[in-house]
Amino acid sequence: MSEAATSDLRDAFTQIHEEIREEGSEFDFRFSLVDHLFTDALGWSRTEGEGHVNFEDDRKDVLCFDDSDPPFPVVVCETKRPSHDLALEDVDQLETYMSGVGSAEYGVLTNGHEFRLYEYRPDERAVRSIDSFEIEDIATADELGAELRESLDELDVLRQDRFVNIGDAEYFRKRVREVPVQYQPGTDDEGYELFVDAVKDSLDELSDVMMEFFDDYRDRPEGSYPHDFLETTYPDWQDWREYTGKSDDAKKTFCRETAYIVLNRALFARIAEDKEIVGNTRLSGRGMAESVERGDERPYLEALMDTYDRIDDHYGDLYELGIFDWWWVSRDKRNRFSSEEKRRQAKLEDELDYTLGVVLKRINRFDFEYVNRDILGHVYEDYLPKQERKELGEYYTPIEVIRFMLDSTGYRPTEGIGQQKILDPACGSGGFLTEACDRLIQHYLNKFGKTSIHRLDAEEARTILERAQENIYGIDINPFAVHITQINLLFRTVDLYDKVTEKDPHYTMDGFEIHVADTLSPTVREKQEGSTGSDSQQAQIQQFADYNGRAQAFIEDRNEVDRIKDEMEFEVVVANPPYVKTQNITGPKEEYAERYSSIDSKSFDIYVPFIERGLDWVSARGSLSYICPNRVQTHEYAEDIRELLTEEPITHLIDFKDVEVFDAATPYPSIFTVDHESDSDDEVKCARFAEERDGVLEEIYHLDEWETPSDVSEYDLFTYSKERMRRDNEDDHLPSWKPMPDEERQVFDAIVEGGDARLGDITNSVFQGLITGWNKVFVGEVVGEADDEGVVQFLREGGDEPEPVDEKLLRRLLKGSEIDHWGADWEGLWLLFPYEVEDGDAELLTRETLQEDYPDTWAFFKNHEDELKGREGGKWEDVDQWWAFGRSQNLAKMEPDKIMTNIMSDYNRFSVDTEGKYYFIGGGNAGGYGVDLMEEYAPSSEDHLYYAALLNSSVLEFWHKHIAPIFGGKYYSYNKRYLEPHPISLPENSPDEEILESAREIKATREQITDLEYKTSDVRNYLSDYNRSAAVLDLAQSIDLSDDDYRQGPIRKDVKMDVQTTEKVYQVVMKRGHHLEFDDERVRDFVFEMLTAQDRRLTRSEVLNMEVPSSADVVELMDEYHGDEERIAELEEQFDELRRALDETILREAYGLDLEGEEVVDEFLEVW
Repeated sequence: MSEAATSDLRDAFTQIHEEIREEGSEFDFRFSLVDHLFTDALGWSRTEGEGHVNFEDDRKDVLCFDDSDPPFPVVVCETKRPSHDLALEDVDQLETYMSGVGSAEYGVLTNGHEFRLYEYRPDERAVRSIDSFEIEDIATADELGAELRESLDELDVLRQDRFVNIGDAEYFRKRVREVPVQYQPGTDDEGYELFVDAVKDSLDELSDVMMEFFDDYRDRPEGSYPHDFLETTYPDWQDWREYTGKSDDAKKTFCRETAYIVLNRALFARIAEDKEIVGNTRLSGRGMAESVERGDERPYLEALMDTYDRIDDHYGDLYELGIFDWWWVSRDKRNRFSSEEKRRQAKLEDELDYTLGVVLKRINRFDFEYVNRDILGHVYEDYLPKQERKELGEYYTPIEVIRFMLDSTGYRPTEGIGQQKILDPACGSGGFLTEACDRLIQHYLNKFGKTSIHRLDAEEARTILERAQENIYGIDINPFAVHITQINLLFRTVDLYDKVTEKDPHYTMDGFEIHVADTLSPTVREKQEGSTGSDSQQAQIQQFADYNGRAQAFIEDRNEVDRIKDEMEFEVVVANPPYVKTQNITGPKEEYAERYSSIDSKSFDIYVPFIERGLDWVSARGSLSYICPNRVQTHEYAEDIRELLTEEPITHLIDFKDVEVFDAATPYPSIFTVDHESDSDDEVKCARFAEERDGVLEEIYHLDEWETPSDVSEYDLFTYSKERMRRDNEDDHLPSWKPMPDEERQVFDAIVEGGDARLGDITNSVFQGLITGWNKVFVGEVVGEADDEGVVQFLREGGDEPEPVDEKLLRRLLKGSEIDHWGADWEGLWLLFPYEVEDGDAELLTRETLQEDYPDTWAFFKNHEDELKGREGGKWEDVDQWWAFGRSQNLAKMEPDKIMTNIMSDYNRFSVDTEGKYYFIGGGNAGGYGVDLMEEYAPSSEDHLYYAALLNSSVLEFWHKHIAPIFGGKYYSYNKRYLEPHPISLPENSPDEEILESAREIKATREQITDLEYKTSDVRNYLSDYNRSAAVLDLAQSIDLSDDDYRQGPIRKDVKMDVQTTEKVYQVVMKRGHHLEFDDERVRDFVFEMLTAQDRRLTRSEVLNMEVPSSADVVELMDEYHGDEERIAELEEQFDELRRALDETILREAYGLDLEGEEVVDEFLEVW
């Protein structure tokens, strides 16, 4: 070491010695150490990526990093507080740290007095002492003796310049397999985290390069091989995505999936290399170094493709070029390029080669020898977060659900599953199949009497591996999903493969039976037997099959699936099929409709034919378990599949209701299981969930009896007759399954028996609300009063400024949520209604009528003509009467007598409108529905109250919640399908006068509440009875307002104590330090309400000069205001009492339920 370097080190230790204090903290000492030794003397930077030192890490005291990307730790320094004496356990701690880091060559242990230097030996996973000395000896020596000088010389290995600017070839040789990739839950593992970070960065960079390839290929002319192949594969990929989830940016997702596959293949090759399943590849170490030194044109890209060829001999399915290798152009295709296209291709491949160099250097440093299936599973979860896995096509099924479903089919390690074939026909990322693989492995471990894979001999491992390849089947239409499944199964079996190749190095895997195909498409044989049309799916790819091996492999995979469909049966079929409405896909719907008897309408969900196809695959002694939307129990399009299922031995029906099973919003799943070996021919084990409960499925599965435990409130367990399910589905009024406990079914049936008709029998129609097609124009608020011409200022929902329209064309509007039982809480919305209703018909006002009779409204429409013509993707561009609503149904049904309800609610809320006072909107799961009763059942307007009373009762709420679909927050659908079946007890068979009288009183009470709530919602509603002869300035006792701009947000009320008089002083605080003070709380409250009612910024003058009544009148006004608030509370209590009494009458006398029935209704509604 040079004299200058030795002097720098001595100066550093001298300064550290001078600054050290026995009572000082470890952090203070660490700061001195980094500042003087590592930064000043050893040259470490404070800038990340330049060979930097970090001493702010919570787990490692001081870490020095090299300049690689990402930076790797190369020196670990463990510091202790100065008062701590170094001991053996401190050395052990340093050794543990360095073992976890893996890439660090040297370690330091010091307390500011003693300084120890260690070398890390990765083969032994241990540290060896190099030297130690006392810092005081260095700092206080007049001259350094030979021993102390030698100690300082040893520190030369810690200099920063030894770890930066290393050439590529030397890097691959020197920095190879340093960091063991391990995973220990609950522990800090620097190596594992470094690996996850490296993989994340690599995926991002490869994705960017693939985007460059994509854009360049798309820009090339037709006839160019890369352009044509991409144009062939990419549209089909988009079609496949429709089955497995759409992406906001399809191109980005396609390129990211491509990058993911490139990275996965490289990682698996490294794993196989480090486990010595294959010989050394060119992707790491000496092989890569020699490629770089030879000066190969693109050493990293060539090494990658060479590795593909080598690993292909061991696991062909993963490395066979396929659809996601669209970016690769073989030599023979490249030779056909023009000189310009060769130049473009070379530029792209140079960029990819550079990026691959960065990626391969990163993973060069990791040692995968100890990687097992658990580690790889965690890596996958950590470097691809759940949201991105969903974006890339993975549909996450929780492991608890997977285990319950496999348990319910009998696919358990303790059963005879060794030769059972299991299929997931919508395998996605392989959640079911990887768990099945784990169970198959455990089954054979039990059979062979071994506690782990590592205790198996090679022949036993080979038996398990081959059984897994022979018996585990998966199909998915998305090639990327299939790749993920293959990777996951490889991760699960890599230890078995490792064990087999120890004895037979030339052993190769046949591959798992995981295939890319449309599970639902008819096979060639089915087409010949039926009348389906030609095979249009992937027709473009077929054109490439003759001269493109990637496309040919895809076609062959699909043909293999045809054989699986035509010839095979399975002991177990499990799936979480796609939830996609057919109107959202462009697939071969007509072929599906002809192939599957369960499809009986143009609109169906794709999971329905998946169920039918799965049933076709189940063997005579097999089982099936699906998780799919619980709409399968209730929806009209699922009627035929319900009929098919009731012919099968259903054993379980688990309805999660609105309890979240997945992380994101889902279509409310349910699980059903079919078991051909079931002992029970008729009873179905049912469960329904009211709330979340950890570990609930495992808990349920292990119960001795299928009964709800006495201490459980989150779910109900009961059995339900399969014959009753069949009869439910044949119900003339509502074909659906209606599983419920026996005591509830008895009440449910009693309600039906107590009814004389169904709601649908006594109505002209149950109708949906209006659909304007563009509420931003047709819906808004009125600002101010109408002028003498009947014109008002209309602030549309999509506007910033009010515009004049004709008041005559406005109607009060409800959006649905305002409709409550016995009334509506109108929120001031108006509908611009350009129609004339006469004799039950609605006619759109003509252009001439609008121009002549309603010129302001016509001007309004003209102002927004472009918006209205642009509706529905421009559909209205060429329509002459473009100011019409988007849909014309039910326009004339708003003004006649009607009962209204909100389409989505957590309780029955029916309101009578006998004045045509309200219009309401509808569509989808928003808005409202109306009930138009036949005149013979409701001769007068008031008769509607009787039926509203029944519909609002707890009896029909109980009944409704057993037939209607549930949504989040225990909201139920109140649309036509689920309203019309309601059993109605007609007036002649009920105490109709008593019910009517109670209904009148309830309605009147509700109207009083509504009127008072409106009045108290704005204190200005009281001003008309008082003379506004004063200003706020006159009401206030003191004023401290020195600004001229007061926003609404900070305005608040406060109270303080006058220290001299001990009287309370009531304040309106405009903002900090700005306030008005009053001696009467009521006056303060009035001023506060007046100011906040302005809903805009106020100047000082506007605040002080606001016109108000006198102080005495304000007190009187506020007493009236508070009196109205108290009256509301009284009326609400009266309203509830009247409802309870009416409810009792309806329950007992209209429907004939007894006390026991009433208890069943009450207990159910407490939860639901």
